[in-house]
Amino acid sequence: MLFVSLFVNAQVKGVIGEHWVGTWASAQQPVVKAYMPYNNNMSNRSVRQIVKVSIGGKLIRLQISNELSNEPLVIRSVYIAHAKDSSAVEAKTAKYLKFGNKYKVTIAAGKSIFSDALVYDLKPLERLSITINYTSAPVSPTVHMGSRTTSYIMRGVTNADSDFSKAFCENHWFNIAAIDVFDVTGKSIAIIGNSITDGKNSTDNAQNRWPDIMSETFHYKYHITNFGVLNLGIGNNRVVVPGGFGELAKNRFNHDILEQRGLNAVIIFEGVNDIGAVAKGNSEAVAMQLIESYDEMIKKAKERKLKVYLGTITPFKGAGYYSIFHDAARETVNQWIRLQKEKVDGILDFDELLRDPEDHSRMQKNLQSDWLHPNAQGYKLMGEYAASIIK
Repeated sequence: MLFVSLFVNAQVKGVIGEHWVGTWASAQQPVVKAYMPYNNNMSNRSVRQIVKVSIGGKLIRLQISNELSNEPLVIRSVYIAHAKDSSAVEAKTAKYLKFGNKYKVTIAAGKSIFSDALVYDLKPLERLSITINYTSAPVSPTVHMGSRTTSYIMRGVTNADSDFSKAFCENHWFNIAAIDVFDVTGKSIAIIGNSITDGKNSTDNAQNRWPDIMSETFHYKYHITNFGVLNLGIGNNRVVVPGGFGELAKNRFNHDILEQRGLNAVIIFEGVNDIGAVAKGNSEAVAMQLIESYDEMIKKAKERKLKVYLGTITPFKGAGYYSIFHDAARETVNQWIRLQKEKVDGILDFDELLRDPEDHSRMQKNLQSDWLHPNAQGYKLMGEYAASIIK
């Protein structure tokens, strides 16, 4: 414990940053009101949010983001605890975080902040509860809409003994951006993606998105316990075509991916929304733009000596924006991806994995949920497959 305490003191002085490794992360985005309640202002409320980490550690820190808001975020306190079922926590495990050695913190518009290092027994793959007591929050908050995990909102100030069983429930994350652990041997892999990575049509609160399954497979099958898996997927995100949710992937790559801590590798798995969003006659032009953007992301990652894995775009025949023209563009992109074996460290051929052997434009029926997104069985297959390639 003395060893860990010395590192706590060092972190307050800001001298050990190079050994932080991401164990959980979430891509931040502005509110899309069609998907958010209009009373999303969290002022004078307590919000309990649940996340599932990938790797464990004895010294942790939390990143809180106000980067996409135009008002200051004022927080009274933040406490963490081991999560039990639903909103319940193990009260005896609760600890309050500090920011500059204070419980209260104000985060300026357009900024994010890390908590001070905290001695905490964070278990690998555990569900962690993060409760923020807000004083004043922006009307348009910085959020992640596709949490696939229930958050619990109550008026006033709470503590670890508070009963959240009658709280207002909402499946979004507010302001929480990342959790890091101090680990001199650890490393992380960051995934840029869209709703398939974000886990649309996975099971709420089951933590069965494909990156979750990949992390579990690292631990349980391959006994890899120091590889943090960071899911930076955003539903309806696009790489080059404006109009989706969140910043374009070609632009957010620097911030959302390359700024993660302990980064060793990246997965690039985007593009279907770009192809589906354009008119039939423009599909091939968008395919070329996607290839150019992938190439640029690869170069940026390789300049930082990171490993790169490319994911092929999965089939979507049966989905609303399918056409033979759009599918031809998908095939163009996938053919290029498969030819990059000498340039990157691996190809995650999700297309081949999920497609119907009798119709390569369509997912296997038993693996899909809406002909665009996999179901829980499909996500499980993807996660196990990805782990087998990357291990």
